[in-house]
Amino acid sequence: MTGAHAWVDDALHRQDWREIEQFLGTIVDKAPEFGYLTEIVRSVIASGRSEELAGCTSMHDLVVVPRPVPDPPYGVVMVRAPNSLRRAPRAGNVLIEEQSTTGHNDIIERPAADAVALFWRFMIEKFGIAPRPH
Repeated sequence: MTGAHAWVDDALHRQDWREIEQFLGTIVDKAPEFGYLTEIVRSVIASGRSEELAGCTSMHDLVVVPRPVPDPPYGVVMVRAPNSLRRAPRAGNVLIEEQSTTGHNDIIERPAADAVALFWRFMIEKFGIAPRPH
């Protein structure tokens, strides 16, 4: 759950990236426009950084924070789902939003084809975490 500017729930302690992938995979089977979310989750699993990033879903939005997860409230990066109740991207796009504890949020919307690259840009800029080279 989010407050005005930050995350105030402990759900990030409980969801494994493979569980998130399975959950979103069942949605993509019925609604392919959610595919960028599973692509992002698979990139985290393949990145060698899944132990350094905690994630969960809030309805269908993807919520990410670095580990160890601090006590709430703390800033998060939200990847908005096509049906997000808070701020849905335009059709064919991905919207990624940093919700900071200071209220100086960063929001970028790009074509869904750019979702994985945009996600890692946020991870590098906001959390200092980049995928490991293969």
